[in-house]
Amino acid sequence: MRVVGSLRRVAAVAAATAVATTCTTAMAETRPGTAVFVPLLGGPQSWRFDQWKAITDAVRGGVSTARLVPSDSGAKFQGNLDPSKLKAGFAGVNLDVGELPRPLTDFVGLKLDVANSDGREYTVLLKVRGGEAGSSYQVRFTPEPNQSMEAPFATFAAFRRGRPDPSAPQLRAADVGTIAVQIASNFEEQSGDYELELRGISGLGGPEIHS
Repeated sequence: MRVVGSLRRVAAVAAATAVATTCTTAMAETRPGTAVFVPLLGGPQSWRFDQWKAITDAVRGGVSTARLVPSDSGAKFQGNLDPSKLKAGFAGVNLDVGELPRPLTDFVGLKLDVANSDGREYTVLLKVRGGEAGSSYQVRFTPEPNQSMEAPFATFAAFRRGRPDPSAPQLRAADVGTIAVQIASNFEEQSGDYELELRGISGLGGPEIHS
């Protein structure tokens, strides 16, 4: 992970699909005892593998691939990122939040438990119901193996058609329709086979949240 200031802070970039102008947000390593985490995917909860849908640059004529498959630790997000046709590429999988065991409104953010990583940058992406095509809220991170990281909803930055959208309202958990994990080529800085293995995704709450 790229560390800024201390081991508890990382450089994170909110980006749109594949052709992103970046803006910096924050994703912090999990600090024991500071919050309550409720499993949403993985651990005692099902990953609902049959409900995830691949969303890739194929919608623009690209050839990148993405899938979420079971692994010994939980789930692997894997595929091939190929920007050769479009000079930019993206690949991701998304899930309707209605498939989660708890509503996102119970939480103030998400926690990702990483089992293994290939050193690439990945994006957690949230789309609101009824939002314009190409609009989303995103935060990007470069995880290390055996690492847990927190992504408060307040750190997700709005993007519209590949550019920061300062006119967008702050993200509200009540408006989120889908959650996604994605990888982008960053103008061909990233390409080829990729794999991110997750133990689980949890809701980040305060001490009043109980599982």
